[in-house]
Amino acid sequence: MKKLFLSYIALFLCCVLTLSCGESENPISCENINGIAIESFEDLFFEDVTCFIQNINPDQGTVKLVIKTQSDFEKYFACNPMVPQIDFEKYFILAGRYRHRQCAIWDSQQVFSCKKRIIFKVNMLEQVCLAFTNVYYFTVLEKKYSNWPIEFDVRFIN
Repeated sequence: MKKLFLSYIALFLCCVLTLSCGESENPISCENINGIAIESFEDLFFEDVTCFIQNINPDQGTVKLVIKTQSDFEKYFACNPMVPQIDFEKYFILAGRYRHRQCAIWDSQQVFSCKKRIIFKVNMLEQVCLAFTNVYYFTVLEKKYSNWPIEFDVRFIN
């Protein structure tokens, strides 16, 4: 009887120790949270300009860039008619490229904060054709957010 009692106590202690070894908090997740919208300024600089990203590995599927200087901007951006001048004392740029195995187009984007992180959410639409496609996206944000952790959330919505 004493051995049975000690076995139950040992089993109980193992269960308590196992359950108490987990994290005390759930990990931070911004999935399906809209957060607080952050104002972006790409319309201010790119209203009549078409741009794409250059000087990147052409075989890399997803490219994520945080551009904080004019020289990096000129290195990575090619624009028509010309690369705009941006005051990098006030702004910085988040940019990316998604290479897809078939035709795709940019649909929409938004930038928001969630738990002191920047979430750059880009929505794309898959098209019906078989051709590798590059989808480019970028946003211009105030410099005050430039040291926050950044997540690129790039996905198809169809």
